[in-house]
Amino acid sequence: MFGRYSVVRAPQEIANAFPERIADTRAGIRENKIHSVLGTWMHNFSPTILNEARYGYSTRMHINRAAGSGSGFNAKIGLPGVDPEGFPVISVTGQSGFSTTPNERIQNPILTHHIVDNLTIIRGKHSIKTGFEFRYSRNKDQLSQTGGGTFTFNDRATRSGMAAFLLGWTSSAGQNRPDLLNARTDYYGVYVQDDWKVTRNLTLNLGLRWELDTPRWEEIANRQSGFDGTAINPISRTPGVVTFAGQNGRGKYAHDFDNNNFGPRIGFAWKPMARTVIRGGYGVNYLGIYFGAVVNTLSQGFGANFSFASPDGGLTPAFLFRSGLPSGTREALGPAWGAVAVGAAPRTAPDFISQDHGNGYSQQFNLTVQRELFGNLLFEAAYLGNLGRKLGGAAVNVNFIPLVNGRGPAAQTQTARIYPQFNNVMRLTPNWGSSSYHAMNLKLERRFASGFNLLTNYTWSKYLDNVEGGNEFAGGEGNGYTHPELRSLDKSYSGNDLRHRIIGSSVYELPIGKGKRVDIKNSFLNAVAGGWAIGLIAEMHVGAPWGAIEQTNLSNTFSGSPRPNLTCDPTIDGSRSRNTYLNQWFNTACFAAPGLANFGNAARNLGFGPSQINIDSSVNKKWNFTERYKLLFRADFFNVPNRPNFTTPAAVRGRGDFGRINSTRGTGRQIQLNLRFEF
Repeated sequence: MFGRYSVVRAPQEIANAFPERIADTRAGIRENKIHSVLGTWMHNFSPTILNEARYGYSTRMHINRAAGSGSGFNAKIGLPGVDPEGFPVISVTGQSGFSTTPNERIQNPILTHHIVDNLTIIRGKHSIKTGFEFRYSRNKDQLSQTGGGTFTFNDRATRSGMAAFLLGWTSSAGQNRPDLLNARTDYYGVYVQDDWKVTRNLTLNLGLRWELDTPRWEEIANRQSGFDGTAINPISRTPGVVTFAGQNGRGKYAHDFDNNNFGPRIGFAWKPMARTVIRGGYGVNYLGIYFGAVVNTLSQGFGANFSFASPDGGLTPAFLFRSGLPSGTREALGPAWGAVAVGAAPRTAPDFISQDHGNGYSQQFNLTVQRELFGNLLFEAAYLGNLGRKLGGAAVNVNFIPLVNGRGPAAQTQTARIYPQFNNVMRLTPNWGSSSYHAMNLKLERRFASGFNLLTNYTWSKYLDNVEGGNEFAGGEGNGYTHPELRSLDKSYSGNDLRHRIIGSSVYELPIGKGKRVDIKNSFLNAVAGGWAIGLIAEMHVGAPWGAIEQTNLSNTFSGSPRPNLTCDPTIDGSRSRNTYLNQWFNTACFAAPGLANFGNAARNLGFGPSQINIDSSVNKKWNFTERYKLLFRADFFNVPNRPNFTTPAAVRGRGDFGRINSTRGTGRQIQLNLRFEF
């Protein structure tokens, strides 16, 4: 039996960079308090039957409060329609913004119960494993996302976001203060697997796993909204109504169940000759049902949640800033909720998860040949494949203006949108992505012997996808989507496409010291020069992809930012000084504006950034005074050559830093010394 109880307290104060702390986009306080319990019970029913039962419990309180929360700034400047104790979130095209979101968030508790049971039965040539898993997840969330109001000023009318801000020419604004929400979801999984030793040199692995993520629901009072894009709205007489859990035939869940998540596993290991093994496998693995957290979404109608936008993308204002946020009142929940008549200024931006939403999955397969060589060396060559389907992506606005012959209209008007009675209609975590990864991996390993080991890998791969991942090595400029009707243009190199990658590690105990190849008899000299060991880890890979977008969206479709036109190959060949390539990594003259109502021809990702090299090393020595007392010294050197590894270039055409590399990854050289006494 094993048990553990942990307590974590992690208060944090984020310092301000702006002179006025309450306006800073970073400043604020964070606090986490976590209590967790873990227990495991392993029991042998017989020599051939073993059971493992595990239970985990975790509860967390999280507080995130912006510096402007409780400052009373809105009251001081007399800004109507918002929380007088807060500070407004202000975004100005081309400029740094003010304040941050959320204004305040208290999650208490974030609660998880986790139960797992695994049973192993050995019968002759079969080793059978079966079990189940259950996970209970709950998040009680009190959020003031933008209680102080959020105001955006773009450059469509003035060609300068700052000019629009000084004029008070608000292009969009809103407020979001949901009621207390208690979001829930559960997970179930069962599996069975048989490792069958068919002959002395052949083993088969056959398995099947079934998984189910329950759709999100809200426990307090069905405080959950959705969207039906086909139902006729009674206010606008156009398609599109906000729906509510438990009303008009809707159940409590955000979408339908995805019940058919069966994942087979097939593998083999074959030894056709001495010192050679061939292995292969295929499996289907299901991903979490949501691309990101959905704990405080789908809250339309439950709290102060209002949005206002310019009817033509900013050519005319939604309202003047000095007038404050227009008043909004809670409406009765139903099909008419949040809608306005066609031609009136919309005030609601719904979000939803598609009713047919399901889990993404990946098909993973490999074939490996492993050969033992001379001198304790092992060589391995492998083909690896991974095909992702129904992958979740970032939220996308589906309330756009349809294209005609691939173009937007001459002018952007609210009435031309699919749902003119609303502002943006955001489809959350759309599971429409696909990816393909193929790689060759070569490995050379020397097992530890005579004080030396070596492990080296080289990977040559290609990775394509049509959605941006949540933690890509590169990307994030906003070039993931352009227009929902142009999804075919989103397929490109993945932000994690690192074509060539080499990583190696080694530990070497120097053959100097008492009893070693260079034997030192003198005790004092042995204490000084004997018993040293060095370690090394080195990684080198080519640069990650980058892609360009336009700073100003002139597509007139209420869609994502268009990409520019590519007029020539932007790659700059030849050796250049570091300062030169940092200031212009690619030829910026190869990009041009696509023009009014057009979308450019540039791919989502079309070039590669700087290569990365990192070398870490360590030196250590141990002194044994007696069997009971030891002294250990260790020195770690991170980024030994002190080489800067640069990020991908800024790629927003129209911004002053277009084509420039502005930052680095990791840190400069760091040295860490450690001395430990053991007794």
